[in-house]
Amino acid sequence: MPVVRTEAIALGRTDYSDSSQIVTFYTRDHGKIRALAKGFKRASGRHSSKAVDLLSQYQIFFIKKEQTSLHTLTEAVLQNNYPILRNDLDKYYRASYMAELTNEFTVENDPHEQLFDILTETLAGISTDHYPVLRSLVFEIKLLKILGYLPDWGCCVECKSRIQQAAGVYFSAKDGGGVCKRCQMKSPRGIVVPPGAMLIAGRLAEMNLQRLDRVRLHLSVCIEIEKMLRYYIAFLLNKELNSWKYIKV
Repeated sequence: MPVVRTEAIALGRTDYSDSSQIVTFYTRDHGKIRALAKGFKRASGRHSSKAVDLLSQYQIFFIKKEQTSLHTLTEAVLQNNYPILRNDLDKYYRASYMAELTNEFTVENDPHEQLFDILTETLAGISTDHYPVLRSLVFEIKLLKILGYLPDWGCCVECKSRIQQAAGVYFSAKDGGGVCKRCQMKSPRGIVVPPGAMLIAGRLAEMNLQRLDRVRLHLSVCIEIEKMLRYYIAFLLNKELNSWKYIKV
């Protein structure tokens, strides 16, 4: 069987035996994969075997199995372990949320090179940024866009009219977009969103990550957009994510 090489981010891992683990990677060329890492489990005490660390970027080599979704990891060469993340609890939790979000929304062997690039860029950005809230927020929105879940924030999902950002605005997770005040009165649904929040969220979806350093949003705006996203993501996944317990909104 041929050995495949690709860039990867370690999203999660589970014990398989005393010396092995099953590692979930998000890769540039193959999307999400699971690989059996024999002998990669960290040992206890002074003696340690090689190990794959979560939230780290690797160049991995693995034997791709055709009859099963569990491949065999042969080598993992560390590219970047984002050390600053591990010394800042808030940044680490945000990075963990990105990994959980990627894991939950993607299926195995469905590559999205753009998502891989945005994930690595955002991990690097959160590591060095003094204000990581905006970066993690933009990652959520970009992920929804790339995977085809981005809501319609510009027009009312019912009557298709442009939503007036200064008026009462509602967001319906079930309908996947905004609901104008008139349609809301006819058929109530969704949650109230502060004026301008959906407009700003829509602009962030198109934002170039290289220009993110120039963007300044008030924390209160980020909080309101994040609340809207959590409401929407919980609807899409039919559950709340574990990372939410550790991240301040």
